Amino acid sequence: MDALDLIEKRIDTLNRVLGPIPDNDVKGSENFVDSLLSANTLLSSALAGRDNINKVLQRSDELERYLDPNFLEETQQTKAKEVYVNAVAPEIATTFKQLEEIKSLEKTLGAEYFRNIPDKTDELKELTKNNTEFKQQTEFIEESLILAMKRYGELQQGLVESLAAMNKRLDHIEEKLQKKKAADLNVDLEPPTE
Repeated sequence: MDALDLIEKRIDTLNRVLGPIPDNDVKGSENFVDSLLSANTLLSSALAGRDNINKVLQRSDELERYLDPNFLEETQQTKAKEVYVNAVAPEIATTFKQLEEIKSLEKTLGAEYFRNIPDKTDELKELTKNNTEFKQQTEFIEESLILAMKRYGELQQGLVESLAAMNKRLDHIEEKLQKKKAADLNVDLEPPTE
């Protein structure tokens, strides 16, 4: 009963605020509730037999939603969320598979023999440090070998050039010797002149 009393008080307040509604009839004036009831009756009788209008009225909530100025923004936000979900879906699926695999391996990983594995972290750090030093030494040796090979190439080039120069000098000396022998032979073959 409290709800009905509350509604009645609100209607009385509305009647007082709006005042009597003027009527063109001779009757005088009617109150707000009577006006609403008569308007409802007029609308019901006007809509009777008009199925298309009734269908439109049934979808009036949907129309109000489309006419809402925030509808486009909400639709765009929904589309953006949909695009984001579609973009991360494969990653989520992969993560889910990994979690399932971890869950299936959890019993094995928690076994006693895994707990008794000695801690070799310090030894691994030492091996990593040694490997770094070996790498540096190897790089130094490689650079030294490259420099030595360059120097060997330079020396070899110099030796080839020196040998070519010596070969030219020997050829030149050999030509001179040939000419001298030929000249000596010509002197021996000539008869002495008296």
